[in-house]
Amino acid sequence: MITGDYDQLKEMAGTHVCAEDNGHLVVAWHKDKSQYYLKCGICGETKDITRVMSLTEQLRTGEELPEPLKSNVEKSIRRRAEKLPQAPQAETFTGIPATDLGTGELLSMQQFQMIVVYARKYDLDPLRSHVVLMYGKPYVTLDGYLFHAHQVNIPYQLRSRPLDEDERITYQIPGGAHAWVCEIIKGAGDRSFIGLGIVTQEEMTETSKRDKTKLASPVVARHPWQLAQKRAEWQALRRAFPIGEGIPGEEGRDNVPTDT
Repeated sequence: MITGDYDQLKEMAGTHVCAEDNGHLVVAWHKDKSQYYLKCGICGETKDITRVMSLTEQLRTGEELPEPLKSNVEKSIRRRAEKLPQAPQAETFTGIPATDLGTGELLSMQQFQMIVVYARKYDLDPLRSHVVLMYGKPYVTLDGYLFHAHQVNIPYQLRSRPLDEDERITYQIPGGAHAWVCEIIKGAGDRSFIGLGIVTQEEMTETSKRDKTKLASPVVARHPWQLAQKRAEWQALRRAFPIGEGIPGEEGRDNVPTDT
């Protein structure tokens, strides 16, 4: 029987499995001995344990998790997301959003892994939310494009600002909407890329489909100008520093996730 301090055993349970049957470990209290010990979910009092990769290590190396821990990862993601049903921006403990940022649906382990594979393909970091899932498709975030632009190592200038009154008339921006423009000047200044970001009054006041007394996007309602700025910068960066060729799901989009 493996005994010890509760916190120490808790940490070991998260990175080890039972050496006998690969069972998941939990910390239990032994009434007779008045001490904590590691208990195997299959055989009970385990005598030997084997270390396995944590989820973060698995994401970085591409190794497959043993089935007991893989199941626990799925449960952990599900528990955290269920506590925040109205918050699609909820993240897993790895930094990868636990839900589809377009629909709010909880991600399956297959979708979770798809984000990781997709991010690696374009040398992005999934643990820093460079790629998220939006309406069922992988989506490179503003942070992802900023990271990519840095990796490309081409000098550039990024300037973003709200549209002035004349520009609002030219672009036919509706009343009450927030509108920003971003310009990226690339290299020696011979190439310029423009992005436009708009947050409409409807987006700020739209109510939740589940609860009409609440807003559908409270973050948008609180910081509409910031989202408009992010949308403009995302669009300009996407044009100035494209990632891959024909990335599925991104053609023609002009929105970014509200928490990105």
